[in-house]
Amino acid sequence: MTARARGPATPARRAGALHPGGTARALFSGSAGADEAETSDTLPAAVWDRLRARDVRPQTLLAAWEVSRWPDAPLAERRALAALVVALGETTDTGGTYVELDREALPARLARLGFEAPEVDTTAAFAARLRAGDVAPSLRALFGSPGERRPFVLAPEGLYPQALWTLEANLAALLSRRLTAAAEPVAALPGATSWGLGAEQRAAAAAAAARPLTLITGGPGTGKTWTIVAFLRALFAAGVDHAEVAVAAPTGRAAQRITEALRAARLGGDAGGPSASTVHRLLGLRPARRPTLTREEPEFHAGWRLPQRFVIVDEASMIDLYMMTQLAAAVRDDARLILVGDADQLPSVRLGAVFRDLCAALPGQTKRLTTSYRMDPADRAGAAILRVAQGLQGDSVPDLASRRRLQELTWSGVEHLPPAALPELLARWSEDVIGGPASGEELASLAFAASDDGRLPPDAALGTLRAVLERHARARLLCVTRSVDDQTSADALNALMHGHFARLRRSGAAWSGQRGEDAGALMPGEPVTILRNDYQRSLWNGDQGVVIAQAAGAGDPLGVAFARGDDVVVHGLGELADNIGLGYASTVHKAQGSEYDRVALILPAGDGPLLTREILYTALTRARRAVVIVGDLALFELGARRRLHRASGLGLKLAAARSGP
Repeated sequence: MTARARGPATPARRAGALHPGGTARALFSGSAGADEAETSDTLPAAVWDRLRARDVRPQTLLAAWEVSRWPDAPLAERRALAALVVALGETTDTGGTYVELDREALPARLARLGFEAPEVDTTAAFAARLRAGDVAPSLRALFGSPGERRPFVLAPEGLYPQALWTLEANLAALLSRRLTAAAEPVAALPGATSWGLGAEQRAAAAAAAARPLTLITGGPGTGKTWTIVAFLRALFAAGVDHAEVAVAAPTGRAAQRITEALRAARLGGDAGGPSASTVHRLLGLRPARRPTLTREEPEFHAGWRLPQRFVIVDEASMIDLYMMTQLAAAVRDDARLILVGDADQLPSVRLGAVFRDLCAALPGQTKRLTTSYRMDPADRAGAAILRVAQGLQGDSVPDLASRRRLQELTWSGVEHLPPAALPELLARWSEDVIGGPASGEELASLAFAASDDGRLPPDAALGTLRAVLERHARARLLCVTRSVDDQTSADALNALMHGHFARLRRSGAAWSGQRGEDAGALMPGEPVTILRNDYQRSLWNGDQGVVIAQAAGAGDPLGVAFARGDDVVVHGLGELADNIGLGYASTVHKAQGSEYDRVALILPAGDGPLLTREILYTALTRARRAVVIVGDLALFELGARRRLHRASGLGLKLAAARSGP
């Protein structure tokens, strides 16, 4: 019998067995010694059921339950405080750092969470009294002004957890100090005008050489990577040693991409030149998944700085508040910190929208690249994508070329198909875009034999495999959600495509539009994606590979092939089994930093918090020539009007820190 079946369904049990009286005791004995009657009275069971139905995290429910049992306060105030904690937890779970307490924003958030009108009114009134200091004395002890060490901070902009207010304040102080620091002079950069940089790129490179902090933002294809390469070439030509420069990115895949660009530029001649690392590795932080009994502490921090004079971080929009604070603390005061990214893209999946906030708060340190070299305005297809993307940036709802049926698609620019066309699109995508089972049959007929280092020798079979890998790399199905239980999520589309691939391979059956639970194991020709960074094999979260058949004696009849520059490397399917997933479709979040010739964006079946202008912009700008948007056009228009809002006080704190006491 489980712990849930041993006693009443109290809020603690509804919170996934998290229990302040002892989670382990609650799980294994069915009781943690808490007063069950008091627990049930503080917050009615119906409230918890509604919150769980809205996917409020168990940790948030537990925190709300704990404060609802705070002593020496009226029950009505404790219940209102619990609702306020739920709203704050939901805000931080979605990347914000505080919850707004004004009489418009707070009621709207509470209503979205499932609180009923009387509960919303009571909580909003309590929030107003809290700001005025007119609540029970025991409750006031939980809240402090900015700078006080209390569980919650009441700031002018709203209610913070104390830890997040401190993070924002620390980052603001670090960056304010950097802006006034005297960076070590750099010799004039020779020949900067002769390396094919445009005027905007030259200005960005010059700022990076002169200022202690430079923010370079630009859309996809605006030459951000080339600007980094040219800047480094100029530094090395001016006599700066390679060891004085650090290049990093927030993810392993992004670090690999910038490393390939640096090596292709041959900045180090035959010696190979500089390479990029993840920000985690630069700072000496352990991977988050590595078990440890000690607190995670970086090797480089405010008391032991990074030795480099130049620290360049690509894809900076993906860096969260915690990691940006760690980075800013570790960079020497006399060094130059250059953050490169796209302020209009999706922010970090974790706390904050730091790069976007900094670009808005520090216009004097921000250089914007606006000319797209990927989506050439002279090319009709690229110009159409660029026009729609710029329309999203300009707060307008761009017109799409609507097609009623799949046969009307031109596969050029941005086109729209209704939801009913999705099964037909997926069948066509399987056959024409990724090669369908014919590609798998061809690969299954070839038994690849890799060398000891995993590389395949050049031969005709390698040419066939390389063509399959390139075909997969040129196109991608993108989804807004990962695992919502409908046919528009990445998981659902991967299952559909896998079932279709299996049926065609086995019987030649036509597309059924069904998931196909009997599809079985992976087969040669199927795309897969890496789920987590694998430092041992240099495989990164989001890397795309293709299943192949291996020669006898390889130890595993199937392998997974990955393109690595001019080489193809193979790893046994068995050794990767717990770290790969189907790769027909991915979320827009996971596709950040990638570029394809052709993209199909599958809109969700209904509205949701992820459907925003930023996710549409990010999806559109992954493509060079063709975007097909499949779904309800009204949902696209709704998302285009909705900006991703993350409550953040970083800009306010930075302005206050710069203005002084």
